[in-house]
Amino acid sequence: MIRHLNRLYWIGYISVMFGLYWLLHHWFGARSDNAAVAAICLVVGVLFSAHVGFNISGFALSYSVRQIPQVRDKGLHFHSTEGEGFHRLSLARWVKAVLVESIASLKLITLLQPWAPNPDGIQLAGKTWRKKKPLPVLLVHGYLCNSAVWAGTRALLDRAEVSTHAITLEPAIGSIRSYSEAIHEAIDELLVATGAPQVKIIAHSMGGVAVRYHATEYGHHRIAGMITIGSPHYGTALSTLGIGKNVKQMAWGSFFLKTLREHPTDREFQQKIWSLWSPQDNIVCPPVSSKLEFGKNTAVPGCGHVALLNDSTTEDLILNWLAEDAQAYPLAENRA
Repeated sequence: MIRHLNRLYWIGYISVMFGLYWLLHHWFGARSDNAAVAAICLVVGVLFSAHVGFNISGFALSYSVRQIPQVRDKGLHFHSTEGEGFHRLSLARWVKAVLVESIASLKLITLLQPWAPNPDGIQLAGKTWRKKKPLPVLLVHGYLCNSAVWAGTRALLDRAEVSTHAITLEPAIGSIRSYSEAIHEAIDELLVATGAPQVKIIAHSMGGVAVRYHATEYGHHRIAGMITIGSPHYGTALSTLGIGKNVKQMAWGSFFLKTLREHPTDREFQQKIWSLWSPQDNIVCPPVSSKLEFGKNTAVPGCGHVALLNDSTTEDLILNWLAEDAQAYPLAENRA
């Protein structure tokens, strides 16, 4: 659904470009080549400006929303930033954060999600003969995204000789509960394809919440660990701006997240989770909502919600995490 929706956007982009070209060429007398270049530059400029404006609003809300009584009064003790050395950025770093986030989100929506070739499926590591191999990784995307969001991460893991499986959760605006079976089947497929005893999971945004719910239905014995990146584990105040059942389930202090937190299996599973979060997250509001009560939490400052995925610190932490429990296991074709 998201892939087709993002492709439909291109009809609008191209239509506006042709309209501007016609105006510039026929009304203003611009040469055809100059009119074409100007039309393209105007559309790209407007798109980028729209992303910058949206992200500035998101960063501002993220910074201020923690002061809203409805949010502040529902805060949990482990959401305190005391002792974290809460990261206050200089003006230059705020500007950089906005620009990097705007480029990342524009690239995701206009290029990766609609046009990335074959983003779903299993990608096996090249050196499958190594005695010690990192466990394979299941990649689970977030709200209104698809598996193309993992293009940079898959390239990183491919260079590190890590097998991966990326899935697209459907329906895009359905209940988070409905994704549990797809995650279960994806784990099955990855274990069969690699012969590994367990998988590791990297999840972005809503994906982290979806895997936590999956664990309450199917258990977590086949999951060695999970990294969540900017996941709204306790909700986001910006959920009111979205559509669909899943975004309502991610509302700050929602009944769904409250019952998930109270599930005994979730408490066990959290001990396997490492949450990477940004104090400047422009979607998870307040950003401390990404911190887990019983899991490990690490702040990656100066990143927006999408840019956090491919930040150099995030990538280094992921590679070190995967190397921790590299082990020998028989390849699928050699198993009895």
